[in-house]
Amino acid sequence: MARAQIPRRIVVLSYAPPEEESVRRTLRAFREGLEAESLAEGRDYAVEVIHAPLGEGLPRRVREALKREPALLVALTTPVAQAVARETRAVPIVFGIVSDPVGSGLVASLPRPGGNVTGISNMLPALSGKVLELLLELIPGAARVAVLWNPDNPAKLLELQELRAAARTRGVALRELPARSAPEIETALAGAAAERVHALLILAETLTNNHRRRIAELSLASRLPVVANNLLPIEAGGLASYAPDYTELSRRMGAQAAKILRGTKPSELPVELPAKFQLAVNLKTARTLGLTVPRPVLLRADKVIE
Repeated sequence: MARAQIPRRIVVLSYAPPEEESVRRTLRAFREGLEAESLAEGRDYAVEVIHAPLGEGLPRRVREALKREPALLVALTTPVAQAVARETRAVPIVFGIVSDPVGSGLVASLPRPGGNVTGISNMLPALSGKVLELLLELIPGAARVAVLWNPDNPAKLLELQELRAAARTRGVALRELPARSAPEIETALAGAAAERVHALLILAETLTNNHRRRIAELSLASRLPVVANNLLPIEAGGLASYAPDYTELSRRMGAQAAKILRGTKPSELPVELPAKFQLAVNLKTARTLGLTVPRPVLLRADKVIE
């Protein structure tokens, strides 16, 4: 690669437009991971981003990416990674923001992925119980909890199944709110408010992240505390989140990409799991809702929004 001085093309298929803040953060950290492996953009690699939203047009976007003859494809989120893996077995693929790579059919196993696919898992199904524990610590006695999720995202069903088990163990009644669009989100939140649930838990993904400000606005108007497994809804006005450190995961995704550009096969790179997690609390929202955040939670928090 260095001898030829021709940048290798990395095509990133993103769940959201490249100008979206979450995508910008991911790409910035991804490039940092490549640079930490002594690869320079413009000399060793070039990054192109294709917006690949869910829906009927997703396969077409994947085929568009393949026409650019990439040395590497990067797929962000489970549905995008599944679509990319269906279209090619020849081009190396690195995925990110994937909850269960084995359950989603992307790899044979975490230590031995097999085929042309490897990447980074965020382990969200395994965190469902932790997020519910955080909610109960913040809102003691919460017996009825609504959960907002997108049934079009197969990863969310895996998370929901784990959450159901955790809720049964803790004696919490779940009010499941499936939503596939912005109007369905509004209808779901209106229903949760009418039923006087004690809190809302968000299984965050592209849809909920894109409409996080509206979700925060509606939940605050209904005085409904929001806890999520992603920081973005909390920055928008939710109460608290517990999630992997996505910046660190994106850097590690860049390191994996560097190894593949240097000749390592994806089948030889184990899927990596989160090593760092972040607890975030929005004190401004807590004050608005008249809630007192327990001191043990504040002491554990990695990020406190004033």
